[in-house]
Amino acid sequence: MKKLKTFGVVAFKKSSKVEDVLARLLTWAQGSHTHIIFHPGLKSQLGLHADVAENEEEFVANCDALVSVGGDGTFLSVAHLCCFTEKPVIGVNLGGVGFLTDLSPDMLEESMNRIKNGDYKTISRMVLEMKLYREDKLIRTLHALNDIFINRINVPKLTSISAWYGDDYITDFFADGIIVATPNGSTAYSLAAGGPIVEPNVKAYLLTPICPHSLTERPIILSSDRSIRLLINERNPDLLLSADGLQSINLQCGDSIVISDGGVHTNLIQLAEKSYFDLLRQKLDWGRGHKQRDV
Repeated sequence: MKKLKTFGVVAFKKSSKVEDVLARLLTWAQGSHTHIIFHPGLKSQLGLHADVAENEEEFVANCDALVSVGGDGTFLSVAHLCCFTEKPVIGVNLGGVGFLTDLSPDMLEESMNRIKNGDYKTISRMVLEMKLYREDKLIRTLHALNDIFINRINVPKLTSISAWYGDDYITDFFADGIIVATPNGSTAYSLAAGGPIVEPNVKAYLLTPICPHSLTERPIILSSDRSIRLLINERNPDLLLSADGLQSINLQCGDSIVISDGGVHTNLIQLAEKSYFDLLRQKLDWGRGHKQRDV
């Protein structure tokens, strides 16, 4: 892969672990004569020798790759910060499970040297595009790496959401809400709601009702060559639509939501040559008895 000259560093949480990684990245950059730019939100945590961007537009524009310091939530925020321009993102894992964050802090400097010299692999992940129509007018477009979901707020009542796949009517889902996820997002909210795990290279959507009223309404896997349309029916409680849990919109009766493959990708930089199933065994403790999990 090509050598990377300028790295942009992003962190949103304040902790001793984050501060340690930021300091080590700065020291590494100075010692390896590498240009690092820090997100403007980190200005108060860094010394005078750090190059901190004035604004986010300047920050993203001047970086060859972005370094996300945190967990999967930080990584998702960085993907949105890039506006899904396919600029590669490196995840330093300071979170819990960490499906998106590949680098261990223990090997930080060695890993950054490898990436700087082009010894890395780029993995592409599909991105959802959501268009919200109200009274036949397009009022909002959002993108999501993991999922678009609709959930009730304030009132504990069932929702009624009609769903189509292309021109094919699926059903009216009576549930707490509904999730449309990418395969990348199959290990996130969709998994918690009972959805299947899908290998990330599969071109598909996961349609998962949240706590459906009927136990026969199960998650559905659909090819991404057609769009999904959701219609908000009458007598619904207050509903919120969210993209990756980061951008949200209040919905109204009659709103139509069209979700499709956005045609763009988020690129993840990966060092380790491991299969997706290696990752699942590691992150989800597959193949280990309950007595082994506390060892």
